[in-house]
Parts: sequence; structure tokens; C-alpha cells
Amino acid sequence: MRSRAAIAKSKLPATLAAEASPRPISLEGKGFERFIEDVSSSFVRASVSEIGSLIDRWIREIVLGHDLDRGALAQIDTKSGKLIVRNSWSRGNMVKLPVGMLLADRAPWFDHTLMTGRTLVFSSVSELMPEFADDYRTFRRYFPKSNVTVPLRVGTETIGAVGFATLRRERSWSPRLVRRLQIVGEVFGNALERRRAVEENALLRNELTHVARAAAMGELTASITHQLYQPIGAILGNAEAIQNMLDSERTDLGEIREGVADIVQDTLRVTEIFKGLRAFFRKDEMAVAPLDLRSVVGEIVRLVRSDALFRNISFRFDVPATLPRAMGDRIQLQQAILNLILNAFDAVSGDRKAREVSVDLRREATRIKLAVRDSGDGIAANLATKIFEPFFTTKPGGLGVGLSIAASIIKAHRGDIAVSSNPEGGATFNISLPAMREKAVPLDQANARD
Repeated sequence: MRSRAAIAKSKLPATLAAEASPRPISLEGKGFERFIEDVSSSFVRASVSEIGSLIDRWIREIVLGHDLDRGALAQIDTKSGKLIVRNSWSRGNMVKLPVGMLLADRAPWFDHTLMTGRTLVFSSVSELMPEFADDYRTFRRYFPKSNVTVPLRVGTETIGAVGFATLRRERSWSPRLVRRLQIVGEVFGNALERRRAVEENALLRNELTHVARAAAMGELTASITHQLYQPIGAILGNAEAIQNMLDSERTDLGEIREGVADIVQDTLRVTEIFKGLRAFFRKDEMAVAPLDLRSVVGEIVRLVRSDALFRNISFRFDVPATLPRAMGDRIQLQQAILNLILNAFDAVSGDRKAREVSVDLRREATRIKLAVRDSGDGIAANLATKIFEPFFTTKPGGLGVGLSIAASIIKAHRGDIAVSSNPEGGATFNISLPAMREKAVPLDQANARD
């Protein structure tokens, strides 16, 4: 298998990075160590969203630094499990590999060789072995005269490949240069794996968040039913009254108009309830915007107030006259706060005299503080550090994700969350979020802007 194509096993280490080097670099000289350090540190400093543009930049630097003509990086496609081109760069008007090209469809042997973790090197297409016959059509179209392509490996798994080619002339690839390109491949592979891990964690967190949201709404079923019964009952009563008036010999158009107006208002109340539930259940991307936390928390308070009455809980919500806004995702913050309030309701339910829960908002310096207090049994000292861990729960049949998700939401908003036992009994969950640097807004104006 190695007779006419230099095929070497790729091994991979390093980390990643990219800020533009002042001039095209070379992997052959003594500057290689500095180059790898620059690449690695730039990836470490970069956000996940910047990794793709950094890969484009470093591919360009390598092509220019070695008088090559093009470079490309392919990643495993999650649907097909095959390599698909994601990054591509070439000089001037030279043909480059199209982004989105599935290698297995155009070059099956080429794809298979890389998937087995071997580096493909050839100085001339004529060196390639007979198995490559089906790939010739693709190579004639994209006409590389010489090529080196390195699989990107994490452990024993191939997650991609990066390749460089000449189109104007044939050239040789020294074993030293091939090995250094393999090291570059290790760095690219680590960067891509970091991005994949972050994206998978975000997806898992979104799924768990949705599950926890559904579980929380399940606990509120009685409250929601109670909220709907009232306007629906009023609509039915008004409709029956109007029907009776129309059936009678004397109809009062004024009363009928009033009844119809009441039906319209109660229908709008039902619509608002369903709109709030639909928004709460949505699985959208995080939508950050300036928010007045008084209206954000107020919507949750209105949602759970019937539940408090249903459980015979004294429920209080205190807000200041003015409060600066905070940057955040309305639905995610409401989910975190809802989890804390429902936990407080559970803590005071059962056979006890004092059933009190309060929610307080206030400003402290550059932070906005929210406190959810209950008169329950409090939090044992040995549980205070565990209570926000995933799948840890003290509730029979609990999922153990509510507080963990609440903590992750608050952390994503650059906030803090903590719990402590109250001296008089019960527990307090404290949330602290950064306040926006702006003039504090009165509540009526804030509601109009939110």
C-alpha cells in the first residue's frame, strides 16, 4: 500500500491559535516552534465562534509561506459521517475546493484513506496507486499537481483533515515538513474538538432546560387551570346572558354591548395566558436584550399567584420604585426564577403553620439583587454546596436539574447564585446580576420599553 504514495500515520498533540503573522511563515526553518506557539495561543484566546476564521487565516499563511497554491480543511459531517469541506483558500483566481463538497462522493479512496488515520502525500498524481482510479475525475477537475493531506485525529477518532496543494507545478514534500504539517493538524484538531464540545454542551443544556421547563409547568397545572377557569367562566356567563336577552321580548342593546365588551376582554385575558405559556415553552436561541427585572419577575409572580392561593401560601413580591435594567434573555431568566419560587413553595407545603414565601428586588452598587425567601426547614450545611449540582435532589421523584439549570442560566448572564439558611428558619436563594450603566427607570416607563 505504500509503494508509490507516501502514506504515514498521523499522530497529534498541541493546542491552537491565530493572530495574523506580519509576513508569510515557513514550517521548514527554526521559526516553526514560534509559529506553533502563535497558532496555539491564538486559538486558546479566541472564542468558539472565531475558530473558523482563524483556521482560514492560518491555512492562508501556510500556503503563502511555502509557495503553495491552495489549502482546505474538511470536517466530519454529522449526518453522513463523511468528510465535508468547511474551510478553503487559494491564490488569486486559482481553483479552490468548494465549501460543502463531500469528499466521499467525489474522491472515495482519498476519503477512506484519511478516515483510517493515514496522511496522504504525493509529489505527482502519477504516483498514486490503482485504487485511486475512481478519484481521477475529481482530481482532473481540481488539478492538483502535488498534495499533502493530514487527518485530524482526537484519540483514535478522525474528526477532519487539512490539506495543501500545488496547481502550477509538481513539488516534493520532505518528511520533516510532512511531520510539521501533522503537528499543525493536531492543533487544528484540538481547536475543532473544543468547538464541538462547546456546541454539544450547549445543545444538551438546551434540551435539559426544556425538560426542566416542562416539569415546572407540570407542577403549575392546577394554577394554570384556575387562571383559565375564571375568564372562561365569565365568557360563558356573559354569552348565556346575551342569549337570554336576545330570546326575550325586550332587548337592551346597551347591556348586550357591555356583555360583548366583557367577552372581548376575558378572551384577551385567556389569549395572554396562552401567549405567556407558549413563550415559556419555546426552544429558541438565547435572545439577549435590556430587561427591567421588575416586569420579568412580575410575569412569573402573576403566573404562580394562583398556585400560592391553591396551596394556602402567603406570597409577597416587593419591588423598588426605580431600578436599572439588566442585559439578559427574558425566558431563560424567568425559568431560573420560576424554579426558585416553585422550590420555595414546595419547602413550605405540607403540615406546617407558617407558609410564607417572598420575592424581593433591590439594587446594590452596580448589581441587581433578587432574593427568594421561604419559611421552610432551611438547607442543611452539608447540602449547600451540592444543591446546584446536576441530578442532585432531595425531592422524592425529582429530576435534580432545576437548580442546576437555574445556576447555569445565571452564570451565563455573568451573575451569581447562592443559598443560605435564615436565622428564623427557612432558606434564601440570592441572585446577583450586573446592572446596566444607565439612569434608573420608573416601573411604568420600564413596562412600556420592555
